[in-house]
Amino acid sequence: MMVISSSRALPRRLLLLLALLAVLALPAPLRAQGEAAPAAPGVAAPETAPDPAPLDEDDMIAPPMVDPRSVETQNVAPAPDPLSRPDGFGEPAVMQPVPVLMKKAHATWDDAFTTIVATLKQIDAEMARLKLKANGASFIIYTSTDDLGFDFEAAVPFEGATAEKPKDGMEFSASPAGKALRFTHRGPYDAMDPTYEQIANLLDAKDLEAQDVYVEEYRSDPRSTPEDDLVIDIWVPLK
Repeated sequence: MMVISSSRALPRRLLLLLALLAVLALPAPLRAQGEAAPAAPGVAAPETAPDPAPLDEDDMIAPPMVDPRSVETQNVAPAPDPLSRPDGFGEPAVMQPVPVLMKKAHATWDDAFTTIVATLKQIDAEMARLKLKANGASFIIYTSTDDLGFDFEAAVPFEGATAEKPKDGMEFSASPAGKALRFTHRGPYDAMDPTYEQIANLLDAKDLEAQDVYVEEYRSDPRSTPEDDLVIDIWVPLK
């Protein structure tokens, strides 16, 4: 963990994100965990009794419906319209965790926004297969960066339940939670550098210590919104 200071030269958002070397782990994926029933005590069967035939996979009892929410998450159905939220600039707030379908990915800086949108669409397709319904603004969580690109987690909130397990590297999890500062960016993804510089300046001026992570919440849908009209809330979790 470290303080993000504005005393550094920060001509690009890349330089800010390069300072984030640690990964803020989301709550562990929420998976159904079945337990085998213990063998009931009793009298041993006579020697003449045949051993029961082993069960094939097809004979196994289907698992119960799995609700991939946990007690730490708050499911809002339907979620409030994120575009109705007022813009912010450094206001203290608390991120409330919600259940999400999450996928880890990597992008280069040259194709960052294209990769983000493509990853969200992959999650959409898997959510349709699982018969879950999207519920709220999508999140992008930056976990590590270098001069060539960055690793991130794309997370789409949902409502509903399923007995299926996600495929293609996707997991049930929860969105980031806890105390944070919220900053709003309006405009293209590639024009966010000034917003991130202002974030660093404010943290430095108020002597605030941030966690090594940034969360972008896309209040306007990046799959369909023209880049010039994007509305993105940047959440800066505090220690």
